[in-house]
Amino acid sequence: MKNRIRFSQVIFFAAAILTGGIMTGCSKSSDPVTAPAAVPVNLAVSFSKSGTGTMLMKNVGLTSIDSLRIDSAVVVLQRIKFESHVDSVTPDTSGKDSTENESEANITFKGPFVIHVRDTLSINFANQTLPAGTYDGIKFKIHRFKTSEKHEDSDEHNNRPMMVGLDSSLAGSSIIVWGAIKRNGVWTRFTYKFNGEVEFKIKGNFVVSEVTSTVGIALNFNMGLWFTNPDVGGLLDPTDTSNSNWELFKRAIYLSFGKGKGGHDDNGDGFPDH
Repeated sequence: MKNRIRFSQVIFFAAAILTGGIMTGCSKSSDPVTAPAAVPVNLAVSFSKSGTGTMLMKNVGLTSIDSLRIDSAVVVLQRIKFESHVDSVTPDTSGKDSTENESEANITFKGPFVIHVRDTLSINFANQTLPAGTYDGIKFKIHRFKTSEKHEDSDEHNNRPMMVGLDSSLAGSSIIVWGAIKRNGVWTRFTYKFNGEVEFKIKGNFVVSEVTSTVGIALNFNMGLWFTNPDVGGLLDPTDTSNSNWELFKRAIYLSFGKGKGGHDDNGDGFPDH
């Protein structure tokens, strides 16, 4: 009996120690960890046209275009990810349609976003939330639109739910441009389609503060570079479907988005504050 009593006492003592340890551990782990506040963020974008419509000599560049005019465009963006250390980020420039990374969904505006460009004014195209924090850049993707893909449309943006695309003319393209070229005194209309699927990154002030009710973020890209020969500066002919011309177009578009600007829009003019 004594042995049984002593054995029971040992078990009770050990159980008490373990229970105390577990209870202590639970007490420590149950302390709440304050997560950064989710702050509403409004995204706007503008496309400047500097470089288009300029009269060029016919012997400049590789074509005989005198002038080029952009009337409107559609740009499809996807996966706008806010980065805390953008210098260490390597965008995917392979041109392949890479898979989604959902591990950091809380700092990514997923999209796709179909943005209709008709002038140089800013376009509000996304309202989502981000955790408060310091972001010094973004990584974003020009996206090849798929048939009937669920997306946000800038024309129907006003806080409406995402919709399923019905415009089959967008399928297979990430950028579509409508305009006209002037050659030998005659204006000829064109429609140019680009199907690149490439990521870019740009630096900027994207700090999201908890004390701010809504943060305005603006992006700006120069679409005048889309039709400017990156080697010699002459205008590219959007009606020339040769492989060499296509490669020049691709480099020009990459240059345009790679040199984009972004950051806070505290004055509400739709452009990044300097």
